[in-house]
Amino acid sequence: MKIGKSFLINLSIYLMALRSPLIILSMCAYIFSSQIMIRRMVFKTFPFIVFLLLATIYSIVQGNVEEYILGQARDILLSVVVASFLICCCDLSNDNRVVIYKTIKKMFVIIAIIKIAILVFSLLSGVPMGDIITWIRDTWNIQMMSLGVQGTFISRLQIPLDSAVPFFMYFITREIIHSQSNRFLLYSCFALLIISMLLTLSRTFWAETVFFIALAIILEAKLWKVFKICILGTVVIFVLLTMTPLGELIFKIIETRFGGDNNPNMASDAERIWQNRVLLYEFWKKPILGHGIGYFIPNALRSEVTPYLYESQSLSMLMAMGFIGAGVLLVLYMNLCFSSIHKDTSGKTKFIVPLIFTFFWIFSGSVNPLLFGASGGLIIFFIAKFHVLYKKDISH
Repeated sequence: MKIGKSFLINLSIYLMALRSPLIILSMCAYIFSSQIMIRRMVFKTFPFIVFLLLATIYSIVQGNVEEYILGQARDILLSVVVASFLICCCDLSNDNRVVIYKTIKKMFVIIAIIKIAILVFSLLSGVPMGDIITWIRDTWNIQMMSLGVQGTFISRLQIPLDSAVPFFMYFITREIIHSQSNRFLLYSCFALLIISMLLTLSRTFWAETVFFIALAIILEAKLWKVFKICILGTVVIFVLLTMTPLGELIFKIIETRFGGDNNPNMASDAERIWQNRVLLYEFWKKPILGHGIGYFIPNALRSEVTPYLYESQSLSMLMAMGFIGAGVLLVLYMNLCFSSIHKDTSGKTKFIVPLIFTFFWIFSGSVNPLLFGASGGLIIFFIAKFHVLYKKDISH
């Protein structure tokens, strides 16, 4: 039986959420089905491969642990491969672009539904959400962070791919503004993604979600529509917060992450500040070329399994690669994105919003170790295809 190429694209995107190594097989199956795809993938990834080879050699000379060198190089390369694969698929045909957009949206919605199902199961069965999260983490090897909400049964439900959802909120808000059909389904998707972000209990993700929704409304909607959206949004939020049981729960979730006397928050923030100081101190020891990838500070570990990962991954990359290495890597990513943007559209302002996306990608990496991997690759793809990922030709 012949497997359709769109199936391989769908499969690759869903495998991102599962963090399955099978994603490499599904992407390779699609890439090797077309000589054009092979040439384009080689062209886009080759500069990164050369850079990572040089970085690996330098890191080995520095005496870093080879296992961690290869681990960090793999994370960076995975983000490049995922982004390049999706960009090349979009460039290959307009149908691919539609398939990718719809599949990413479905994937994020499915993740949101699973989170809500976990919440409901915990409520009905009495099994603490923390225990369910631990079981999922141990059984499926899916990284999930844990944090309880005082006075409720709620716990944090966050996976690495959640870091890409705030960026995607721009596109789904754009779709809501421009679409004239299936508005109920669109609003349902929007609401599910909002709930999904709320359940991450991440202040950074909350702020980014609000920002990208507001940015989409300001840039995409006409003045009268902006006014209607603001009025309708205010009424809906007021009703939810004051006249439904969700209000108290939402306030408790927000209080958990913004309460000034919250011990977990204070401890987390204090540890992050301390780690940043240590990272900055180590950076100034070798500011030009850094300590090499895979390097870690023995007395400032975030994880025993991946000691080179820190909450401030952006700063840790400066420590590892120095000004030159981190600068070259950023230039390579920007070239990957902006060459695609330049081909997709024209105009003097075409780079402004992608630059805003880039800033928030780096900012998000300063508080979460999610710059790279599949989630980082997805964000890079959103930057590269900002102008064309969603068009009015896409029906829900």
